[in-house]
Amino acid sequence: MTALEAIGDLMNRIGFRRTTEDGTEYWELPAAAHNVNLSGGIQGGLLATLVDVAAGSAALATRPSGTGVVTSDLNIRYLRAVTEGTARAYTRIVHSGRRSTVVDVEVRVVPGDTLAVIATANFANVGFPGIGDPPA
Repeated sequence: MTALEAIGDLMNRIGFRRTTEDGTEYWELPAAAHNVNLSGGIQGGLLATLVDVAAGSAALATRPSGTGVVTSDLNIRYLRAVTEGTARAYTRIVHSGRRSTVVDVEVRVVPGDTLAVIATANFANVGFPGIGDPPA
């Protein structure tokens, strides 16, 4: 198993999923017994991971083939617990430059559209030689 397959397997086991609605892609995490804290809300670190994955996917979509992004900082504010339904991450690119990409993220509870988390993620744009290159 490759590292990418192992990470994908872990995310599947936790419950992270990529969904599409009305042509827009979202990352989601349902509230479930295996990912909530003692207060019954999705654990804060898992919500931060949801933010990072959703923002990273959005940032990566702005980059040319053969390049990538790495998280350089993440600012997150927890406004309310996600105790039922699904936490859905909505992303918006704030800045996409040569050296960095900045993404704002709102996590809302679905159904109900209740705002639970606001965050900003900053990514350093990096090159990955060999990725996206045509086969020799």
